[in-house]
Amino acid sequence: MNCKQIRHGAFGPMIAIGLMLGTATLFQSCEDDLLTGQPSWLGNSIYDELDSDGNYKTVLRLIDDLGFHDKMSRTGSVTIFVADDAAFDQWFQTNKLGVRSYEQLSTAQKKQLLNKSMINNAYLIELMSNVSADPPEAGKAMRRPNSSSVFDSIYVMRHEDMNGDMPAWAWYKQNKKDIILFKDGRIMNNGSVAGLSQPMIHLLPAFMRKQAFTDEDVRILTNGKATSVNDAFVEGRKVVERDITCKNGYIHKVDGVIEGYDNMAEILRQHPNMSLWSHLIDRFSAPYYDKYKTEEYNRLYGRDVDSVFTLRYFADSRKDGLAVTTYPLTSGNPVEEKVPATLTFDPGWNQYMYENTSGYDLHYDAGAMLVPSNEALLKWWNADGKVLKDKYGSWDNIPELVLSKLLRVNMLGTFTDAIPSKFSSIVNDAKVSMGVKVSDVDSCFIGCNGVVYQTNRVFSPMEYSSVSFPALIHQDLMSVIYWAIDELEFTPYLNSMDSYYSLMLPTNTSMLTYVDPCTYGDTRQTLLEFYYDLREKKVKAHRYLCTIGDDGEIVIGQKIVENVPEAQVKNRLKDIVNQMIVVGNIENGYSYYKSKNGTMVKVADAGKPGQMTVSGGWQLEHGLSVRVDSIYDMSTTGNGKSYSISSQVPMPASKSVYQTLLEHEEYSEFLKLLVGSQYLDKDDIILASSVKLGDNKYSCLNPNSNSNISLFGTYNYTVYVPTNESILKLVNDGVLPTWDDYDEQFLLSENAPSQEERDAAKAACTMIKNRILDFVKYHIQDNGVAVNGAPETGENGVAIFKNNYETMVLNAETNRYYPVAVDVSNKGLNITDLTGNVRKVVKNTGLYNNICREYWVSGSGYNKLLYTSADAVVHQIDGPLFYSNSQKTLWKNEISNAKLRRR
Repeated sequence: MNCKQIRHGAFGPMIAIGLMLGTATLFQSCEDDLLTGQPSWLGNSIYDELDSDGNYKTVLRLIDDLGFHDKMSRTGSVTIFVADDAAFDQWFQTNKLGVRSYEQLSTAQKKQLLNKSMINNAYLIELMSNVSADPPEAGKAMRRPNSSSVFDSIYVMRHEDMNGDMPAWAWYKQNKKDIILFKDGRIMNNGSVAGLSQPMIHLLPAFMRKQAFTDEDVRILTNGKATSVNDAFVEGRKVVERDITCKNGYIHKVDGVIEGYDNMAEILRQHPNMSLWSHLIDRFSAPYYDKYKTEEYNRLYGRDVDSVFTLRYFADSRKDGLAVTTYPLTSGNPVEEKVPATLTFDPGWNQYMYENTSGYDLHYDAGAMLVPSNEALLKWWNADGKVLKDKYGSWDNIPELVLSKLLRVNMLGTFTDAIPSKFSSIVNDAKVSMGVKVSDVDSCFIGCNGVVYQTNRVFSPMEYSSVSFPALIHQDLMSVIYWAIDELEFTPYLNSMDSYYSLMLPTNTSMLTYVDPCTYGDTRQTLLEFYYDLREKKVKAHRYLCTIGDDGEIVIGQKIVENVPEAQVKNRLKDIVNQMIVVGNIENGYSYYKSKNGTMVKVADAGKPGQMTVSGGWQLEHGLSVRVDSIYDMSTTGNGKSYSISSQVPMPASKSVYQTLLEHEEYSEFLKLLVGSQYLDKDDIILASSVKLGDNKYSCLNPNSNSNISLFGTYNYTVYVPTNESILKLVNDGVLPTWDDYDEQFLLSENAPSQEERDAAKAACTMIKNRILDFVKYHIQDNGVAVNGAPETGENGVAIFKNNYETMVLNAETNRYYPVAVDVSNKGLNITDLTGNVRKVVKNTGLYNNICREYWVSGSGYNKLLYTSADAVVHQIDGPLFYSNSQKTLWKNEISNAKLRRR
């Protein structure tokens, strides 16, 4: 029985089962007790099988010339994909290497041809898609290492071929230093090789069915070389005869010579119609000295070179631990410097695999890239990309940070989610569909680490149309605020084209005098001087003492902290960015707008550069405003407008509701109700100076003289303060009790001579407390609203001038909060309670539109972190609000009636 008969005979299923359990064990343990050597039914060795066929003389010459004759003739475990002599004859006529006969092949080229077609294990085609797991996982493998090594072929990069404008290459070019450059791979400390040369790509039926490939996917990916998910496609060649079983492995015949796949970066580099994109990608590359590869190179080739390098691309992470985010150290660059931007992944990493928590390695997946042709890119440069052309003049002048946005959006982390039938699921930097269509793809190039789709159009990042774009392209002016936007992950939010944004962009100058809100009101207030560190490519800050005059003049004092901890820097920057974003148009005729985190800002002379001003709560407290220098209109093709501010950051209010009420005698009667009684239980106290959440304790600013409203969460609110006269009338009419009344009853509940009197006083305390607290809570609503404030908008963007807002009083019957109706028509503010009373805001100076902010902070001294905050607007109104007529009854009558009922 020969080896071909075994494939189709009774032993086929048995071998398949055995291989699933462990191929090597099958070939090494199935010995015949009566014979020496391998069982006779396994037939020829791989070498003998090829020799007996007579059509594989070229493959046999490769085997002999490279010293593999014995290996391919003895027992073992090898899989080889072979092309016949006719295929080699054709290849010699057409290959891109320019090699026209076998005799012209170099040793390195012979190694590439043989080793890239072999796997050091034995696999049936039907089992080659399986991966080792417990239990084994079928149909999940698309790649596996072949027998090649990064040392099979050595590349010397000439200094004249280097781009001297790129910092990492400049020193070598200027010093005319050629370097030995490996495209990937690294020798580890233990002597093993990480990132072995290009792994084998095999698109096999089991895998393609598992990943829901269609026949059309196969046709597009192989440029028509394969047309069905039932085809086996290995390293660009179709398997035409499979599973030829030999005593030391398997032979699979393919329809052409296997040259192996290059990685995606190399594909771009070698394709003339993608040369411009390749040039842009290569700007993110550098040669990195590799000690271990240097030692191995010298050992293998008997040389004594001092340096061997590996080509790396700047990327955030690499699964093999070889990510690079800093420039290599050279004689011309002896200090470590962080790169200005990174790619989504390293396109030169042969064994690229995205980071995952499933433990997936190179077998499971690869990457993908959408790469426009030179023609498509130049067309875009003169149309949608003209803003870059006008700003920078040439591609090479575009800063890496700006350029990276274009490159990254076209780098797709996973190949299996980016096959043609799944193009609709490809999303951009705004996390919405990029709109990729099959008609956008001219051709496909499969690489050892992913697929390159050559496209006839450019897919622009949404960031180029976003309101954050002016900060991106004006790094000289706005690097601090842009770093905060990008680093703190506001970019996807601001890239959304479903909303209209008004984004304030403080320049680097304005970020030098930011009063730290965590020191508001302290005897030693401080400011933070934010700056962008060019070497580390991050924002840092110094801390200075400062004094602030009543008019808001800031006098800078002694520097007390040279390097503010990074956690504090990011903590404050996150708060700043949230206050700089307004969802909506701030040029629509109103004065007050809510920012993303609920903080109110005041806008005047909107839309007039040089005259337009913006004021945060801090500026309003000091009678100040900050001027808008420039307006960037991104609304035509983007999502709003941006406003650059260079004099000062619009800063948040420093005063709490309590402090604001305390400053105005006109608020005094409501403040008394808010403060409560010294005898109240802790859970009933509305004002608090500290709070404990879990094991953590947080305090308000200046807790010895300040308090926050405990009813507030991380949101925005409105506090309506009835006039003193209207509150006193309720008191005098016997409708509203006071805390003095509560204290009197509380003392009776403690000291009355009889139990009956004590019980009656206790019941009176509960009634008085509820009457007062409900009154106060009904005057506090969710959502901050201001006189001449921009109205809320519905889902369709239409302004809502009349709205019901929930207050802080819970309706026990419905388990919903009692509402008030608020009308902001004609830029006024009228409030209607549930009993039909309509109250108006008292528009006396200083008594309405008071912007407040309450902070909860952790830590102490200059190490405080802003934990959370709540924003509020305080207005005086011309009368009290009631959610029920029962609130208007005489409270003493209720106590009397309660006593009668108890009797």
